[in-house]
Amino acid sequence: MSRRFVRGRNTINRRAFLYGAGGIAIGLPFLEGLPERSAWAQNAAPVFTFFMVAACGVEPKRFWPSQTGALSTVLSSGDKAVNQLKDHADNLLIIRGINYPQTSPAGCGHAEGLSQSLTARTPNGRGSTARASGPSVDVVISQAVNPQGTDPLTLYAGNLNNGYIEERISFDNNGNVRAATDNPYKLYQSLVGVVTPGNGSTGGNGAGSAPPSMTDELLRRRKSANDQVRAELNSLLQNPKLSAEDKQRLQQHFDAIREVEIKMTDPTNPIAGCSTDGLDVAGIEALKSYRYNKTNVPNGGMENIVELHMQLVALAFACNFNRTATLQWGDGTDATIYEVPSNKTLGNWGLHFISHRVASDAAIGQNATAEAAHAEIDVVRMQTLARGLNHFRDRGLADKCVVLWTNHVAEGNHSMRNVPHIIWGNGGGYFKQGQYIDAGGVQNGKLLNMVITAATGNGSPNFGSSGGGEINAARA
Repeated sequence: MSRRFVRGRNTINRRAFLYGAGGIAIGLPFLEGLPERSAWAQNAAPVFTFFMVAACGVEPKRFWPSQTGALSTVLSSGDKAVNQLKDHADNLLIIRGINYPQTSPAGCGHAEGLSQSLTARTPNGRGSTARASGPSVDVVISQAVNPQGTDPLTLYAGNLNNGYIEERISFDNNGNVRAATDNPYKLYQSLVGVVTPGNGSTGGNGAGSAPPSMTDELLRRRKSANDQVRAELNSLLQNPKLSAEDKQRLQQHFDAIREVEIKMTDPTNPIAGCSTDGLDVAGIEALKSYRYNKTNVPNGGMENIVELHMQLVALAFACNFNRTATLQWGDGTDATIYEVPSNKTLGNWGLHFISHRVASDAAIGQNATAEAAHAEIDVVRMQTLARGLNHFRDRGLADKCVVLWTNHVAEGNHSMRNVPHIIWGNGGGYFKQGQYIDAGGVQNGKLLNMVITAATGNGSPNFGSSGGGEINAARA
């Protein structure tokens, strides 16, 4: 949030005086335009929230852990898809027994499920035209914690131009769908100039990258401008014509400049995670002209896009660039061809066909090979989630963050009962960690109430159609 020099009726005269003194006309506009990125400079550290909604359900028999309990034990062995997350066991909460308000489809379950996933409300309309009947949780949180006018980051992985059930998880206060960004390069561009250059160390996926030259130049200019403004402020503070009130305000500006300088030059400061270290810059820059193609290899390029989005969201949080984000992981009727062994036997069906267990967008079948392929795809997606979470861990966000992964249906038959929910990060100490629990068939709004409380400090939200309340077994 921008710092304002003065408020009230006499603003113009005071600013005119200060702008005209000692060349400060350049300095103060620069200072007031500095983005306040350090979340940890405030009295209470914020809690960042990232909501991921995947497509077409899971194969439940081979997805869930074998038993509830401590994840350090549950995930240490076995062949379930979630075993791919075992390296994050201490920071995970896996929850079964969560339903959407509308537990079975009235028309097309894909659009209906997407519209409920982050709103916790029965959708308006039915079938492929279903839309939300209220705001999504990211919008509610953003309005409480982001600077005024800052929207949540809204991201997409998949065919954003497929013409049928595209973005459908982030909704404004009137239930209107919010447009999503499908190319990680676009988010990367908005971060350039905010992020500190890295020192070449590795992180996340283990591939360190040199920062782009544009970032170096922007930071160099910012440092030189800081030096200039600091010197002018020092001189102006000595002016006997200044009132005590004006000197106090100038001192606040001076202190703000020193804070920025320290954060840009001290590698041990609390936001050292706000750097390009661990970011796959080359992979992101290769997407300048990206356009989804389901035949891209491997897996239509889907998992690569998801992981790059996750890298950038982790970086945006570490820099306090934005405090909440969503990612729709696949289209409502996702045609991405996953190159898993069983799918090769099928002749490379799209994910939607596999989830239906038949080569059809409408019918529901029982093809055992398609069921096996779905289980193999679940493993691929959990591997992607694990790699993406590495970046949140490596940037020190485990106790400052809630990453929620879910799906828009529970499984391929469009059921919306027992929809999988996985949480990474304790949300400032709010969520239990290292456990697999059963919520007992509650609506997803109960869980989203908890995320809202962790992120905003509002201790009694009544989000969606939850009726208020929480999932007690999920509390720390």
